[in-house]
Amino acid sequence: MKKKESIMKTKIEVQFQERNVDVKDTEKLVKEDLKASGVKMNTIANLDIYYQPAQGDIYYVATTKDGKEISNEEALKIEE
Repeated sequence: MKKKESIMKTKIEVQFQERNVDVKDTEKLVKEDLKASGVKMNTIANLDIYYQPAQGDIYYVATTKDGKEISNEEALKIEE
């Protein structure tokens, strides 16, 4: 029986002016916003997330499998 290899876990955190933001939290927030807009995650081919640490703003552009682009006009913010 082969020993199961452990998978390395990675945490990426942006630290800027006394604020620490986990990259996974930004992804979760964006996905929640997309779902609230009626977008199903299995229809998305690409998801680009842009975090501006000085303002704490999060923007995204999601491209669906049929080529439609979905983005947010108003910045998302992570609650602290």
